[in-house]
Amino acid sequence: MADDVTRTEIADHLSAVFANGALTRSDLLIAAASARPEVRAVLEGLPDRRYTELRQVWEDLPALPVGP
Repeated sequence: MADDVTRTEIADHLSAVFANGALTRSDLLIAAASARPEVRAVLEGLPDRRYTELRQVWEDLPALPVGP
């Protein structure tokens, strides 16, 4: 996991996409297409499951810090 990636940065890219329903890891990667490579690398490490809210992403990334 990239040490400098935070939940805040991931949320900046993903928070709005959950309004459209459940998302897969692939959907999250598409939504974060403009993110830094380090952010995308963290998201690529997520399990391949359905996410209905951002909180579920945090459950799969428990060591990810909230902010700097």
